[in-house]
Amino acid sequence: MSGGTSVFKTSEILSGVSFRQAVWLFPVAFTLHVLEEFPRFISWAQRYASPEFTKSDYLKIHIAGIIGAFIAAAVVFYFPNRTVIFLFLTFMFTPAVFFNALFHSGAALYFRAYCPGVITALLLYLPLYWFVSRLAYRERLISTRLALISFILAGGFHAAEVGHNVFKAW
Repeated sequence: MSGGTSVFKTSEILSGVSFRQAVWLFPVAFTLHVLEEFPRFISWAQRYASPEFTKSDYLKIHIAGIIGAFIAAAVVFYFPNRTVIFLFLTFMFTPAVFFNALFHSGAALYFRAYCPGVITALLLYLPLYWFVSRLAYRERLISTRLALISFILAGGFHAAEVGHNVFKAW
């Protein structure tokens, strides 16, 4: 305490966190995002994306996602090498966090309607993406060139996943 007051600063709390520790925030954030989405996303998707999207589709995708997020965090934690981190960022973290935030905010703007999940996508996912990505770069676990390649691949992966699973495009 300084001057008799205490100021809660997230940056101070997270300043000693390593990349290996920070990846555990991913499955927690993913689970919170699913909890925001679940009650209303199915009807939203049926109205705006595809009438073929079902509760069963949602549950399969998101239960697998939660399990996958915990497994991915464990793999990164125990095997923090450049290949594992590249794969984690490319096929798990960046699509699920950064591009999912773009999906939810873009859908809300485009359809001019609340897209279930947009609150956690903007308030949790974007700061989490910035924080974890910055740690990976700062700890030299990914280079600028590989981060760019990963980012581009992640965007394509997320577009294909959403196109297939939500919009039932193929």
